[in-house]
Amino acid sequence: MPGHIFTPQERKRLDAFPSEIGEADLIRYFTLSGSDLDLLKRQRGDHNRLGFALQLCALRYIGFSPDDLENVPTMAVAFLAEQLQASPAALHDYGTRSQTRTEHLQQIQLRLGFRDATREDFSALADWLLTRALEHDKPSLLFQLACEHLHAEKIIRPGVTRIERLVMETRERGHRETFRRLGPFFTEERLVQLDQVLVREEQLGRTSLAWLGERAGANTSKAIMAELKKLDFLRELGVTEWDLSTINPNRLKFLAQIGRRATSQALQRLAPARRYPVVASFLRHSMEEITDELVDIFDRCLAQSYSRAGRELDEFRLTNARATNQKVLLLREIGRVVLDPNVSDEQLRQTIYRHVPADQLLAAVEECDQLVRPLDDSYFDFLARRYSHIREFAPAFLHGFKFRSNRNPDPLLQAVELLQNLNQERRRAVPADAPLKFVPPKWLPYIVDGSERIDRRYYELCVCGNCGQRCALATCGSKPAAAMPTRKAT
Repeated sequence: MPGHIFTPQERKRLDAFPSEIGEADLIRYFTLSGSDLDLLKRQRGDHNRLGFALQLCALRYIGFSPDDLENVPTMAVAFLAEQLQASPAALHDYGTRSQTRTEHLQQIQLRLGFRDATREDFSALADWLLTRALEHDKPSLLFQLACEHLHAEKIIRPGVTRIERLVMETRERGHRETFRRLGPFFTEERLVQLDQVLVREEQLGRTSLAWLGERAGANTSKAIMAELKKLDFLRELGVTEWDLSTINPNRLKFLAQIGRRATSQALQRLAPARRYPVVASFLRHSMEEITDELVDIFDRCLAQSYSRAGRELDEFRLTNARATNQKVLLLREIGRVVLDPNVSDEQLRQTIYRHVPADQLLAAVEECDQLVRPLDDSYFDFLARRYSHIREFAPAFLHGFKFRSNRNPDPLLQAVELLQNLNQERRRAVPADAPLKFVPPKWLPYIVDGSERIDRRYYELCVCGNCGQRCALATCGSKPAAAMPTRKAT
């Protein structure tokens, strides 16, 4: 047999009654109907009636009658005994003649419409199971699905070993069928590419498979640049254009997980029908995973910069709270002099200087230049100090994707394309006609100064912030995004 699913102990458990039966199942499957009771009246003795009822309910419940009726959950035996007005202990005397149990089971099969499995039934089950195996390759799940299918078709479930063998054979068929369906995809040139992914690269110090399987360990500009290199590698392979739609998405994901867990040496030892679908699925799935991870890292890097700018503003306020209060007191002192009706305009300056010496007032004015905040007192000016850091990864991120939008036209998408062009052409100045309709009102005073000139720093920070937020929303699927990197980024 091609491998095993269960241990001997697990097989023994699966060939017996469940150790526990829920109350809902107990009521549904172990409640005897009037016609059931009429049939049971024909049996002689409480032990025969109780044993017959137990086999009847077992076939309805699990699709077969276990050989061992001694280890039935006591609550099930008690529940049936109560309905038959018999003692649960009577079950010990049941089946002293094996022929009695066989005859009873034949009557029960006829009553419930169950039948033994034929060769044709096993062949049909194998074909049905193959479809499931092309969706879910987990052996224990396929075993469960096979048992449920037999029960639904009213075919008595054979022994665990027989179904186990069928499941393992079907899994092998699934591997061959996967390779057959992908046959046109596996050109000679592509097979060479897939084999090369499993070969150690001197420049990487490891195989491309191992390199692509590593995930970013930190939210840094270095991590973003490293992930972008992986995307470039996959694009050079042409992964964005691969059509694997002949394979169920669940199976592709399963095969990709095998590729992630396996070593290159282990994959090289696999037969071609197994190896190539695994490697191709891994590369295709890596394209999507790396794209999602890049969006997440980009969004988190921006969030960290925003958070740090907010903390710096709080620290600034705390640090300068005393100096600010001193300036308020000084303003109050000067204001009282200015508003005093007894001080004439000609005497105003001299009077102010008597209360506040000129050198002290000059120092206070110069210090105000350091304390003054924008009218909205936002942290955007502190964020602008992080501009050089954000420039370490933002241009590469924006250049690394082709963005799409569900809005036409979309000012944010137009702004992204403008920045892509400016970065590519190494131009610094933002044109006066740059799109601004996406800019939130609180950003506008920073982006457009009094001379109507667009500040490149604030404009780019605003574009990146909005783009990162919408990309993150698109990735988590919370709502349609106005601008986001496509899955098939080019």
